[in-house]
Amino acid sequence: MPDWLFPLAFAGVGAAVFVIGFVGLRRSFALRRDGVRAAGQVVRLKTTSNGQGGSIHRPVVGWTTADGRSMEVESEYGRSWVGRFRPGTPVRIRYDPRRPERMRIEGYGHGVQMVFMLVGTAFMAGGISVAVQLAG
Repeated sequence: MPDWLFPLAFAGVGAAVFVIGFVGLRRSFALRRDGVRAAGQVVRLKTTSNGQGGSIHRPVVGWTTADGRSMEVESEYGRSWVGRFRPGTPVRIRYDPRRPERMRIEGYGHGVQMVFMLVGTAFMAGGISVAVQLAG
């Protein structure tokens, strides 16, 4: 097996991580641009294990859509600490009127997408650089 194959696979993983971040960021921008703004409230926190002995807390937000439907949607993003999203906390959201289950809490979660893109870029650059050095 050629020496440059492993670093190239590493770059491929980086490309996948970058795409995940890019798609998430694009969806967030689409909701910011085209989504309907609404006032919501944190109904509860959904707590799950992070697989390493800790917990991840995701806010579940309730609101009423412009056409009168009551919604409760769990945020895609969670944190290891409760922070400002305790039950009863009012929040501003944007949601897709065609698919209201697509909801984002304004100002929450965009940093994760940027981190994915940066880490993916670093993996791609490092993998390609090493593969080129080993191939040449």
